[in-house]
Amino acid sequence: MEIKQWYVTRQCSRLSAALGSKSMSLFRLLKRLATYILGAIALVALLFTIGVWWPEEKAQPVYTDFPIVIRGVNVVDTIGGNLLSNQTIFINKKKIQFVGHDAELSLPEKVIEINGRGRFAIPALWDMHAHIFKVTPLLDLPLYIAYGVTNVRDMTSCPKAGDPFVPCPEDLREWNNAALNNALVGPRIQGISSWQLNGPGIHKRMKGLPHFFGTEDQKQAREFVHYYAGRVDALKVYNYIPREAYFALVAEAKKVGLDVVGHRPHAVSAVEAARNQKSIEHARFILHESFSGSEALRASVVKGSWREDRRAMLDQHDPELANDIFEAMKANGTWYVPTHLTRRVDAYGEDPIILEDPILKYLHPLMKWQWLEDVNKTIAEDPSPEGRQTYKEFYKKGLELTGQAHRAGVKVLAGTDYIVAGITVHDELEQLVLAGLSPLDALRAATVGPSEYFGLQDEFGEIKKGMSADIVLLNKNPLVDIKNTKAINSVIFDGNYYDRDALDNLEALVVKRARSWSIACKILWEFIKNPVGY
Repeated sequence: MEIKQWYVTRQCSRLSAALGSKSMSLFRLLKRLATYILGAIALVALLFTIGVWWPEEKAQPVYTDFPIVIRGVNVVDTIGGNLLSNQTIFINKKKIQFVGHDAELSLPEKVIEINGRGRFAIPALWDMHAHIFKVTPLLDLPLYIAYGVTNVRDMTSCPKAGDPFVPCPEDLREWNNAALNNALVGPRIQGISSWQLNGPGIHKRMKGLPHFFGTEDQKQAREFVHYYAGRVDALKVYNYIPREAYFALVAEAKKVGLDVVGHRPHAVSAVEAARNQKSIEHARFILHESFSGSEALRASVVKGSWREDRRAMLDQHDPELANDIFEAMKANGTWYVPTHLTRRVDAYGEDPIILEDPILKYLHPLMKWQWLEDVNKTIAEDPSPEGRQTYKEFYKKGLELTGQAHRAGVKVLAGTDYIVAGITVHDELEQLVLAGLSPLDALRAATVGPSEYFGLQDEFGEIKKGMSADIVLLNKNPLVDIKNTKAINSVIFDGNYYDRDALDNLEALVVKRARSWSIACKILWEFIKNPVGY
């Protein structure tokens, strides 16, 4: 009995020791695991901090301190529509000093000579619906110059200081001045718009905004005008600003000298918008306003039931209503910026022509992720085969209506509203030609038209004596095929000569930036410091 008791006691002791040993082993394992996890977190935090502070390679602006002469070039006359052959262009002190034949020109001793034989000179291009984000100088801002786009109209500025994504007017002006003083490679920013007025509801998504950003009534609309007066060039209206607030805003904007631009608000007719806005963006507004249900659709805004029934808009389209819109825009001098690239993405968002577009090599993964989120959201509205086919027809009908608007005398501007800078202006020109504009008229939409819009006809839009020295030299004739605007030999921006090697270097740097882990850290850090919801 004693032996048995001894044996049981001994076995229990062994079991207890074994369990104790296993507990200690498990404790040591968990401790070691916690150490590894904490070490990994510390390492990630360290790498993230290094990434935030890691200096990025800067694009090098070109500074040309000698006069430039381009000999034997074909000059595209964007006003007269002619091709002037065997011309000499002389540039000095950031201005075009001479355009004509060699015999009429005497040159200084030291000049930069460019062989223009077999090439075509066009005025540099504009993007009249650009979005320069807070991170754009870190990413693809140099692409504007690389693709011959030397002026832009920016369509949104920050709702409040410290916004991590949208720059404030002061940021945009700083970048503009830096570009003109050879401290930054980028375009002139000729027009700056306010944050978009989209009616009540913004405070649910964005905290810390002044109460009047909701523009619920006339008083708030007027307060919004004075908040931006002296800071921007235009107020941008969006879809859901209430009707009464819209007209109060327009009246107050006139008093302080601000333009009203942007969407055609859903509660306002296209004819009314044409009377009150300097520009209306996006071709779809014409489809919204030219079918038998347009009036009822406007009335549905107050009820909160507005919906874009694309099938009905196509099937019930009324050409007479469309003509009324064109006549109102022509009579009031309202500019039309169709941004067909955006509807093309809506229509073909799941297609390789969008998802495998070579220009996406310029896009940072974080920016691509955000862009694809918007693309997929649009597709999810109606992913059925019928729904996707309807969107394709909707996009094509928009092209057709742009052609009709142009033939009716509406002033059309080239604007991209796209996620990649510079190169997409050329893609939008192709869209305008698909819409029925000639290559010359498409060029005018990105040269002559924008200069007229800003009252800068004496500086930009054509190649002649006294104009600013912004020129794109092409290897192929753009009047034969608008795609030839991409055949860029060199770019002159503000009198500075970017040859093909310099342009290639800019492109290569943007591609490199699109793969940069440290830029990803910088972007994420801005959002961590200033979280915001859009």
